[in-house]
Amino acid sequence: MDEFIRHLPHDSSQLQSQWPDIFNTLNKLSIDIPKTDQPTFKVKCLDALVDYILADNEEITIIKSTFIETTIKKLTNDPLPSLDEVIPIFCRVLDVPNTTNLLNLTFLQTFYSQYRLGERLSKIPSIDLIDLFLNCLQKHEFSDQDSDKKIQEQWKQFLSRNVFSRLTCDINKINYEQTMTNMRSSFQQLFR
Repeated sequence: MDEFIRHLPHDSSQLQSQWPDIFNTLNKLSIDIPKTDQPTFKVKCLDALVDYILADNEEITIIKSTFIETTIKKLTNDPLPSLDEVIPIFCRVLDVPNTTNLLNLTFLQTFYSQYRLGERLSKIPSIDLIDLFLNCLQKHEFSDQDSDKKIQEQWKQFLSRNVFSRLTCDINKINYEQTMTNMRSSFQQLFR
């Protein structure tokens, strides 16, 4: 499946015209893996998806957004890869300083939500992984006045409603009191 993803077209109209076949192939490839190989398979596929996203220079379209969301959802059944494997994949997209690319943001939102990153990071408070996650966020200038207001608003929603949710019932957030206490210096650096 990773090789299949790497060879998909970046041209939106071509992707649109091939979508039924692409969708069927993604379904078939995601079902045909032995259970024992699934975590490794998923990591390879997610890496290929990140390569696809980072190589894409076109405007985001509904079909590309659908492709990203569909692919990630196909890779979230149990057994999941370990956080040691998925956090670096998430950070690869964050390491690119381009916060104005909606394709990158779509990946980050879907990946964060589907892989329950906040919940999983907080359950096993892995100081190194949380620190890596927060350091990657820290590299971005989210209040760039030159960027599109719509994109700024989507980043704001992703960060405030997902990653750093104020809702006590939200279990997929990183800002649990205990996590923030354990990671006080990292959180303080990020919020400066």
